[in-house]
Amino acid sequence: GGQREGQVSAVVRARHEALIKSRVSGRVLSIPVALGQVVRKGEVLVRLSSGSQEAAVQAADATLQEARKNFDRIDALFQSSSATRAELDSAKKELDVALAQDQRAHSILGWSEIRAPFPGRISQKRVRVGDTVVPGTPLIAVLESGALEVKANLPSSWAGRVQPGQRATLEIGFPPRHVPVTIREIAAGTDPLSHTVRIRGNLSGADARGLRAGMFGTLSVPIGTENRILVPRSAVLDQDGLKEVFVVEGGKSYLQYVKTGKEDADRVEILSGLSGGETVVIHSDGRLENGTPVRVKGAA
Repeated sequence: GGQREGQVSAVVRARHEALIKSRVSGRVLSIPVALGQVVRKGEVLVRLSSGSQEAAVQAADATLQEARKNFDRIDALFQSSSATRAELDSAKKELDVALAQDQRAHSILGWSEIRAPFPGRISQKRVRVGDTVVPGTPLIAVLESGALEVKANLPSSWAGRVQPGQRATLEIGFPPRHVPVTIREIAAGTDPLSHTVRIRGNLSGADARGLRAGMFGTLSVPIGTENRILVPRSAVLDQDGLKEVFVVEGGKSYLQYVKTGKEDADRVEILSGLSGGETVVIHSDGRLENGTPVRVKGAA
C-alpha cells in the first residue's frame, strides 16, 4: 500500500516573462535599468535613437497644420457659398489623411522608448548602449512580479501517472520548507534526448512567500501506489552503465531500459521501465537481440 513518490529537481520561475523586441530601426542610446532591478509598469527600460523619426514627426505635424488651415479656409468659403460641397469634402479627406499619418508618426516615435508592460524584475538584457537594432531585435526581458510557478522534467515513464490538478510538494530553501504545488500542465511530447516530460505547477499564496524566481528545490510527485517491482538479479544487464532487461512479448524478446533501486543478494527493485506483470528473460544461452524468438521455460 501507500503512495509512491518520485523526486525530481525543480526550479521556481515567474509565470510570465516578456521578452521585448524592437519595433523600429535605430541605435541603443541608453538602458536606464540594471539586471535584477524591480520596475514599475510603464517605466522606461531602453531608449533608442530616433533622429529620423523625430524629423518624420515634425514633417507630419507641419502637413497636419497645413491641412487644418486649408480645411478652415474652404469651410469658411463654403459657409458663404463661395466653395462647393465637393471642394469641402476633398479638404476634409486631406485633413483626415494628415491626422492619421501624424498619429502614426507619433506612435512610431513612441516605440523608440521601450517601457515595462507590467510590474516586475529585469531578467535579461540582450543589447548594449551603442548597438544597432532593427525591427524584431530582442532588447530586454521582464519577469512579472508575484506570480511564480515550478518547472520540472519528469522521466517519461512517470508521465501517464501524473495528472493536471494533482498535488505535489516542493522542498526548498535552508532550513528546508515544504511548499504545496498544484500540477498545472504536462507537456504533450517527450524530449527525445533526455526522455523527459516537462511539467509546470502553481505555487499557492502564503506558502510561496519568500520564494524567488531562479531558486532550485526538489519536487515530490505522487506516481502511483507502493507496489514494488522486483526481478531476479540475473535478469538485469549492465550496458555501459545503462541497465536493461529483456521482456518477452509474443514469443520474442525486446530490450527495455530500466531504472533500478534497492538490490539484495538475488533481487533488484525496478523503479521505472516496467509496470509489473511482464515476463523477463532471466538468463539466456546466447546474446539476445531485439526481436530474438524465445521459448519460455518459466515466467518470472
